[in-house]
Amino acid sequence: MKRLRIAAIVLLCLPGPAIAAPQRIMSLSICTDELLLDLVGTERIASLTFMSREPASLRQWPQALPVPTNRGSAEEVLRAKPDLVLADSFLSATMRSLLAKSGAPTVLIPPAQNFPQIRAVTRIVAQAVGDPARGERLIAQMDAALRTLAARRPSRPVRALEWGSGGYVPGAGGLFDAMLTAAGGANIEKNAMDYYDVEALLAANPQVLVYGDTYRGMNSLRADQDLHPALTARFRRITYPSLYGCGIPQAAQAALQMQQGLIAAAKKPKAQ
Repeated sequence: MKRLRIAAIVLLCLPGPAIAAPQRIMSLSICTDELLLDLVGTERIASLTFMSREPASLRQWPQALPVPTNRGSAEEVLRAKPDLVLADSFLSATMRSLLAKSGAPTVLIPPAQNFPQIRAVTRIVAQAVGDPARGERLIAQMDAALRTLAARRPSRPVRALEWGSGGYVPGAGGLFDAMLTAAGGANIEKNAMDYYDVEALLAANPQVLVYGDTYRGMNSLRADQDLHPALTARFRRITYPSLYGCGIPQAAQAALQMQQGLIAAAKKPKAQ
C-alpha cells in the first residue's frame, strides 16, 4: 500500500497553490471516466473517453451520454483547455511530455487490483477533483457491501472460473480474483492469467462459469465457443457487471451480484 501511494499520483505542470476545485476535468481512460462520473456532476466534466458511450458503460452511468468524448489525443486536450486531466498510469511517455508542455495539471492513476487499492485510488481522485468527502462516502458504501459479502459468503468456497473472453481467464492477484474471493468463490486459475480451450475447461471442472457483462449480447467469434454443447449442457453460468475491469468502489456491488449466483450454485448439484 505504501508503494501504491508513492506511485499512485503524478502531477505535471502544477501551478501555484490552488484552492478552487477544477471545473473542466478531462478523462483519458475508461477507469478514470467511471471514477469521475461517481465523484462530480457532468457540468464539471470537459470530456470523457469514447468508451463512456459503450452500452456497458451507459448501463451503469447513463449521465455520461451528453458529455463530449475524446480518443486520448494531445490535440483534444489542447482544444478542451481542461483545468485537470485524469489518465491511467499506462499513458505513453510521449503523451506525458505533451501534457506537461500543455500546462494542464495531470493526475496519473494506477490500476486498483484489490479493495485496499480501490480505497487508495478513490481517495487520490476525490482529492484531485476537490471532493474528498464524496470519495469517503463511496468508500463507505463499498465497505458496507463488503460486510454484506462476508456475512453471506457460502460455507464452502465455490470453485469458479471466469471464461468467455476468447479463452483467456484471469487468475490470482487481479481484481476479478479479489471480487470472487470476497463473494465466496475459489478461483481455479492460480497463475495471473492463462488460456483455456474447451478441453482444458472441461478438465478443470469448475462448479460455475463466471462471465463479465461488458460485451454481453455482442456477436463475435469469441462468443461462439460458449455455445459448444459440451459447455452449455454441463456448466452453470453467472454474469456480473465487470465494469471494464476497473478497480472502483462499485466493484463491491458487482461482487454482490456475483455472490448471488455462487450461492445458488452451492445449493444445487452441478449438471452432468
